Amino acid sequence: MSAIHELLEDVRRLQGVLGVAVLTPDGMMAASDLDARYDADTVAGLVSFLTSTTNRSLAEMSAGGFNRFTMHTSHGKVIIDDAEGAHLVVITDQFTDLSMIVHDIDDASRRLRRISRISV
Repeated sequence: MSAIHELLEDVRRLQGVLGVAVLTPDGMMAASDLDARYDADTVAGLVSFLTSTTNRSLAEMSAGGFNRFTMHTSHGKVIIDDAEGAHLVVITDQFTDLSMIVHDIDDASRRLRRISRISV
């Protein structure tokens, strides 16, 4: 099993997590472990749109790029972490207390940074 798939499995085991994915900065799905109700292409499209428009807006404000984007919806939460060369996307149910899993998500982002570095 690859290191990215191990990372996905570890995050997926967290309380309340319904799906996890790794996307390239341009919105291509690299790997995912999503609940059956989520379409990987839809998740990739949403994340690509949100990250590109957020970064563009932040640049216009001279505020740099985002580190973490958290969206609260009526049916759950979506956390998008910028892992320098990849985006870690975590989808939870609406009852998940993010303070209980934020450290695990931080650890997963650090692991993804190490994994996604490619030397040429």
